Amino acid sequence: MEIDWGSVADWASAFGSVSAALVALYLAKSSQRVNLTAFCGIRIIVGGGFATEKLASIMVTNTGDRPFKISSITIRHGVIKKQHGFIKIGAPTEHCESLLRLLNDGDQAHFGFPLEDVNNWVSAMARDCRTDLDIATIRLTIHCSNGQSLKFKPEKPLLDFIRAKMRMLQNIDVKIV
Repeated sequence: MEIDWGSVADWASAFGSVSAALVALYLAKSSQRVNLTAFCGIRIIVGGGFATEKLASIMVTNTGDRPFKISSITIRHGVIKKQHGFIKIGAPTEHCESLLRLLNDGDQAHFGFPLEDVNNWVSAMARDCRTDLDIATIRLTIHCSNGQSLKFKPEKPLLDFIRAKMRMLQNIDVKIV
């Protein structure tokens, strides 16, 4: 009894068929994914006069063909004892849009928080973080309405701002005790 392995043409056609099926599955899955880019950093808003305002700015851009809505923005930090939280976004303001706005191809959503405000997530991070390692592990996650998400790290100037505010708060705590 001898095994017939077939010809080279049989093997080539089998390889081509399997490859075509895999490419079709990949294209079908990738067409359902949303593509987005995001950044988080310090931005300066310059008004009509000379007044400027520094914001902790989160900007999300739809870079794909599929529209989506941002359902929430979460934040976490820590290595061993991870801390998780939501960035609270209420009613739309001058610098902050609403969460569930539909983003079509090329649309952007901006969420700005004044840096000097003591009731926003930047101040909360300065209070919650205890070490430089906590600040180095800060990650934001954009959650989309279809269940997908994008995790990213804030820009260095914002992390430095949080670090400086953390140290300032720690020095105040030490002087009080």
